[in-house]
Amino acid sequence: MKLTANNLRYFAIIAAGVTLAYVTSKFEGAISPLFMSMVLGLILVNAGGWSDNGKEAATFAAKRCLRIGVVLLGFQISIAKFKEVGPRGLLAVVVIVISVFLGVRAAAKKFGLSENLATLLGGGFAICGATAIAAISSTRKVEERDVSYAVAVVALCGTLSVFVIPPLAQLFNLNHSTAGAWIGAAVHDVGQVIATASLMGPEALDSAVIVKLTRVVMLVPLVLTLSYRSAEKKSIRSSMPTFVLAFVLCAIIVNALNLPTSTINVGKELSKIFLSFGLFGMGLGVRWGQIKALGSRPLLVGLGAWVICATFALGVIRSVGL
Repeated sequence: MKLTANNLRYFAIIAAGVTLAYVTSKFEGAISPLFMSMVLGLILVNAGGWSDNGKEAATFAAKRCLRIGVVLLGFQISIAKFKEVGPRGLLAVVVIVISVFLGVRAAAKKFGLSENLATLLGGGFAICGATAIAAISSTRKVEERDVSYAVAVVALCGTLSVFVIPPLAQLFNLNHSTAGAWIGAAVHDVGQVIATASLMGPEALDSAVIVKLTRVVMLVPLVLTLSYRSAEKKSIRSSMPTFVLAFVLCAIIVNALNLPTSTINVGKELSKIFLSFGLFGMGLGVRWGQIKALGSRPLLVGLGAWVICATFALGVIRSVGL
């Protein structure tokens, strides 16, 4: 992006929108700032508040900022938490992540969704909602409307989990540790996991966070695998873009060095901020007509996947004795 007065002015508008998304998230923790950023971008462009003169700023946010956010996702990868979950927990997480990703992806394609949208939904449900969708979208050529729809569907289901899972956990007479593991395995965004588990108590929250962060670790092999599969030429250079390798390197460095918690938290927050800029920029590239053209099928697939995946996750959690 050229540093012209026009571009800086439009980028400042994007920054203001991301700030508003964060303010909204502070009032309601279950609403991810990534999701809100995308929604505000959609609202702004469809309300006529965004000119074609801002295209360069929007593209910079959607491409460059998004990729920087993906690189900084390395700060969210905790091998210590990965080990802390234990062999049974690790087995459960691996089974759930692989099964949910492949299952949602296959079901979505069977119901007529495009491969890209099916892959985005699969990654969002399997790992970490909007964060996973943003990371996956940066490794392949996808339409911005697919990213927007996938983020919206996964965010809706994650928000519903806040209200549905705690009552069900009580109905099923689950102890707090098992309920927390279920929440960590079934709810998508980290903020939604915390919001849901907090309703169950501190023991459930601890269990949920450990399982959830273990799922986040699975983002590394997923992104690497999808990068390889989407490359036109199956070579290391073409299948591993620089920012993907930087993401892996960042995760390795963060886990190899004994960094202060404050430094890790700053890295995590910067990752969310850059991803929010990226999704706001993507939202600016989508018109309501494009979303409407997709129809209700992706939403119905998402809601069905939410119910089935949550049920499957609980079955796996109970079968391994968590």
